[in-house]
Amino acid sequence: MYRTRELLTAKSGSLPVSRTGEKLIPQTMQAYRLHAAGPSGVLKLKSEPIPLPGPKQVLVQVAAVGVCGQDVMHRSGAIYCANGHIPGHEIAGMVVATGPEVSAVSIGDRVAATQRQACHRCRDCLGGREVLCAQGKLYGEGLDGAYAEYVAIDELSLTKVPTAVQYEAAAIAACAIGTGYHALRLAGVSAGQRVLVTGASGGVGIHTLQLARASGAEVIAVTSSPQKVGRLESYADHVVLAVEGKFDEQLRARNIQPQTIVDLTAKFTLANSLRAVARGGTVVILGNLENGNVEVLPGAFIMREIRLLGSKACTRSELQDVLHLLSRGLIHPIIHTSMPLADAAKAHDMVEQGKAEGRIILKPWY
Repeated sequence: MYRTRELLTAKSGSLPVSRTGEKLIPQTMQAYRLHAAGPSGVLKLKSEPIPLPGPKQVLVQVAAVGVCGQDVMHRSGAIYCANGHIPGHEIAGMVVATGPEVSAVSIGDRVAATQRQACHRCRDCLGGREVLCAQGKLYGEGLDGAYAEYVAIDELSLTKVPTAVQYEAAAIAACAIGTGYHALRLAGVSAGQRVLVTGASGGVGIHTLQLARASGAEVIAVTSSPQKVGRLESYADHVVLAVEGKFDEQLRARNIQPQTIVDLTAKFTLANSLRAVARGGTVVILGNLENGNVEVLPGAFIMREIRLLGSKACTRSELQDVLHLLSRGLIHPIIHTSMPLADAAKAHDMVEQGKAEGRIILKPWY
């Protein structure tokens, strides 16, 4: 087994070797390649060739990969068809080899990845909004991800991880934390505002609460689970228990209508979020538990001048911001547990059954 400390001496090239010619990276790795949707049992760990980094790509030895709810939905067939890719878009590890023309990172760098690879040439990319790139692909769905010992990644999908930030936190920085950070920036949240987060006990939700509070906002957490109310009180100024997706009347009764709502459970709560937000306020759709249409009343937008925004994912620049917040201890990563890569099916079961509070981390070199 090859450890990180051994790989620090690797040279640039296809697969690095030591000065004596000893191979520091094996030719094969363990990985999950998803060929069919279904229950967690379709996840099969198998041996396959390690990918060679192409132009402007690097090979990353995966130290930690987060298990996102989207991974589970993709594997089950709820949102996308299985397409033969390796899952996993929450990635952190060490650069161990580089392809041609790489300049942004070097061998030995500790790195974290954004969720998507962009083209870096279009108007959106050049304007710093690479999440809108029409050529963009999600790691783990459009490209191979990190449910594996190694992954080849575009160098401009990566940013260096501060020494104070552990790999587990770095892995979830872009998705579980950065997604909420991007949404709050789009909404223009600032100190003194009131921010509400639905689905607040989930991986993205609980970090969005922290980010909103760190910005100086008064924070409201909404959950549908009575068992999670007590835990959320540590992260929010107010906790509201939604009943069948409804919470607007409780807010009015307590006189705590928010200026911004970050809606992570839109299929069930969007209609209520539009009723609950203050006049002139903003509702940001950030996540969804399942596909389906939601009925809205157009008059509410007109009479109350509500803004409805969609928010996708964090940019590379925003990922750097999040890693800085983590390094200063202003945001605390909520990790439910770390597990060996071989336990991916078990991790998916825990997520599906609602047993994970925060993120589960898979570690290939556990």
